[in-house]
Amino acid sequence: MNFSETSCEVFQADESTRLLMRIWMPKNKPRAIFLAIHGGMAHAGDWVTPALYFMKKDIATYAPDLRWHGTFPQYNLGTKVFFHIDSYDQYVNDIHNMYTWISERHPGVPVFILSHSNGALIALKYALTRAKGTDIKGFVVSSPWLKNKVEVPAVMISLSKILSKITPTMAVAPEPLTDKLTHDQGITARHHADESAGLRGTKVSVRLGAESMKTQGWVIENMRYWEHFPLFAVIAGQDHLADPDVSEETLRTIPSPLLTLTRYEQNFHENFNEINREEIYGQIAQWMEKLMGGGAKKSAAAPAKAKPKAAPKAKAKPKAKAKPKAKPKAKAQPKKGSSKKK
Repeated sequence: MNFSETSCEVFQADESTRLLMRIWMPKNKPRAIFLAIHGGMAHAGDWVTPALYFMKKDIATYAPDLRWHGTFPQYNLGTKVFFHIDSYDQYVNDIHNMYTWISERHPGVPVFILSHSNGALIALKYALTRAKGTDIKGFVVSSPWLKNKVEVPAVMISLSKILSKITPTMAVAPEPLTDKLTHDQGITARHHADESAGLRGTKVSVRLGAESMKTQGWVIENMRYWEHFPLFAVIAGQDHLADPDVSEETLRTIPSPLLTLTRYEQNFHENFNEINREEIYGQIAQWMEKLMGGGAKKSAAAPAKAKPKAAPKAKAKPKAKAKPKAKPKAKAQPKKGSSKKK
């Protein structure tokens, strides 16, 4: 399926795993690059709306289909589309290798991590682990999946841990939430079409259940150790999937100078696909400009403005020298005055 990307490439994640990468590249040299991590049961094409917006601002987007998502079966024989992972360390390693690959292709161009839902959970774990020491400019997270909005019974949690060891790829169908992801009916219709086409998942593995809960707990516990990376967060007040209060409470444990957090009480889970999305995009763009040297650009512009101011002063000096020539005119004034008296 085509999602208005400018190109696609296949990324070799490891010796036996290939992942499709959708790329939205502006005509001009990119000023910045997003490495975009989609949510659970979604796919890389879901980034089409923000990618096209930022492409107009000369910001490129690289978006992979994560393992077991989207086009994964087309490039990895014997697999299928469903929400599954053996370990979140696999996700983290994949993202780190992609970041390295993108940085080598675009030396000197700032890279930001753009993420949503389970992608945001991956991004936060990455920032707290392998991202340390990288030159990543900042992280953007939407509706981070740090806790289920609907409480999972303790019995189910225990059962999931047991089954994940015995039959890790056992799949279950959770309550459908496709109609509660965004208020935009056009995008909702696209989601349903992607499900029918087999591009969007509808089932979750028991291993994913156990691994996600383990990772959620680890991230919540370790967010207070967040350092270095600026973080832009968008929380959806009417989120039916991720608990917005837990997300906000957790994110506010990082140093306040690094955090920019906005909460939209009316939004469903997919902030970047919501009807107020361009307002959110605009805020992200402004935040990025500051980090990329928007302030530096202004300070650089100041001297340029100062030069015209200096130029009049330089021209004013000759005028100052011309003042002595004006003195004879001043002496000539009495003659004019005497003539008037006559």
